[in-house]
Amino acid sequence: MITRRTFNGLAVSMAALGTAAPSAVFGQSPAAVARNKTLIVAVQAEAPVYRNVGQANPYSINNEDFRGSIINMFEPLFYYNSNKNEVIPWVASGLENNEDYSSFTVKLRDGVTWSDGKPFTADDVVYTLEMLMANGKGKRDLTQSSGVADAVKAVSKIDPLTVKIDLTKGDPRFAFKYLINYFDIGLQWLPAHVWRDVPDPAAFSFFDVAKGWPLTTGPWKVTRFTDNQIFMDRRPEWWATKAGLATMPAMERVITIPGGTRDRMAQLVAANQVDIVNDIQISEVMKQLVTQNPKITTFTGKDAPYGAKDWWPTSLYFNHKNEKWADLNVRRALNHYLDRKQLIDTAYAGASEPKYDPYPGFGSLKPYIDAIRRIADKYGIGHFDKAKGDELMQKAGFVKNDAGIWAKDGKPLSAVIEAIPVLNAIGPVVAQQLKNAGIDASFRSTPESRAIMRDGKYDLCLFGHRGSISDPYATLENYHSRNALPVGQPILLPARWSNAEYDRIVDEASKVPPNDPRLMDLVKAAMEIWMREAVEAPISEWYHRVPMNQTYWTGWPSEQDPYMQPSFWYTSGSFGYVMPKLKPAS
Repeated sequence: MITRRTFNGLAVSMAALGTAAPSAVFGQSPAAVARNKTLIVAVQAEAPVYRNVGQANPYSINNEDFRGSIINMFEPLFYYNSNKNEVIPWVASGLENNEDYSSFTVKLRDGVTWSDGKPFTADDVVYTLEMLMANGKGKRDLTQSSGVADAVKAVSKIDPLTVKIDLTKGDPRFAFKYLINYFDIGLQWLPAHVWRDVPDPAAFSFFDVAKGWPLTTGPWKVTRFTDNQIFMDRRPEWWATKAGLATMPAMERVITIPGGTRDRMAQLVAANQVDIVNDIQISEVMKQLVTQNPKITTFTGKDAPYGAKDWWPTSLYFNHKNEKWADLNVRRALNHYLDRKQLIDTAYAGASEPKYDPYPGFGSLKPYIDAIRRIADKYGIGHFDKAKGDELMQKAGFVKNDAGIWAKDGKPLSAVIEAIPVLNAIGPVVAQQLKNAGIDASFRSTPESRAIMRDGKYDLCLFGHRGSISDPYATLENYHSRNALPVGQPILLPARWSNAEYDRIVDEASKVPPNDPRLMDLVKAAMEIWMREAVEAPISEWYHRVPMNQTYWTGWPSEQDPYMQPSFWYTSGSFGYVMPKLKPAS
């Protein structure tokens, strides 16, 4: 809890901002830059220090450390502003597709240059896609490679500024999967003149300060990367200013530090030591932050819910590769044991809404959500009913032992709920609700939790949903059998569930363009199976409650000026669009 004493008496040392002597250093000691010319970001690094110092390969499976900093140097073909449902052409100027969506043609913007002065051309797009295709058909040790390999048949250079991408089959959503960057979706483009001679792309760090690596088209260069700070310094030239798309960023330096716990990040931003931090999910803390420090604002200003609705509604996931959850009755029982109102009231002071489905509550998805709600009610998904849960556990052959724990054949049902730190507010409450119902449940969130979840080595986990924004297909695809990888093979989709009937419906939906009336019946048919099988237990909407300090920088995204999401840790690199729009406070 942030107390008045914290606000009035907090003194954060410079060591807390990462200027203490590091144990690993890449780069020199850059010249000092005044605080009012420096943007300081505290990122949730999921460990006290950065653990992959010098890693700037955007496709490395170990890219967590730079997703709140270096990733924002990489510019996309197109940005996407979910607040306005707006596609923003960036290093590309145009995109066309043929009638059956089996071929896409990208027109690149003339005058875009890499940070070493060489032009950004079709060669770079062709190289990036072909490299990912080759990896996805072989070792598959780079993120995005398997999806690109499955989707792309061939890529060719038509002229220096035109690329043709032929797909293995028609896909009306290909552009939104790979060419238009938003949230954690989209590709980072690589300079072919550096990468084409790399023998093993997965092992290439793409980091060397002396060589100016990583090369990007953005207005930044990395000058320092240690285990507790990353410096990005402004370059003197940026193609986007000449193209009239942006002005040169006002800040001369961006420093990103490991933020530590949510409490510590709240303290840093409250004391005006940093300008922005990851979500502070506890609504009461956010209220104190904006009330007690007049310089702090949020996407909704000083008012609840103190943030913007995100694409990441929270669910309790069953690991469908774990025999504990093979019995449908057990999955349904756990769903009934969750009191979503109590969870939201306890963790978020009521500032959220319960979920009955895996879709974010964006307006464009509302017709589908309304239709799905009737199916959820039919199967009791999202309905708290402890007596019904007990009935289902007994039907599955469980009886309560002397300790009040459900057991079968003398073996108690136990489960560790794994989660990343952003879910620490709600995780213990979920565990306690299950424990109260007779499940020997415990909650765990450590620096290793993301890897445990990614590799499928968990019992239960709390996580959100990457997927749909305005088109319902993307979320449906998350549960296709091709994502039900064996335990040990990493994937960012936790369920690892498979159902052949569901797959056939989703395959059919993939051929139907967004907003086609036929899509509604397919979505309902797919969700009928999803609800019937109790694939997971939906919990609540997700809000990015991001405090933004205006002591040094103004112009943050808001409801009044929703030019982009304020979240800086997206692998899409969308915060690269925000930084040039920030203005000095004085």
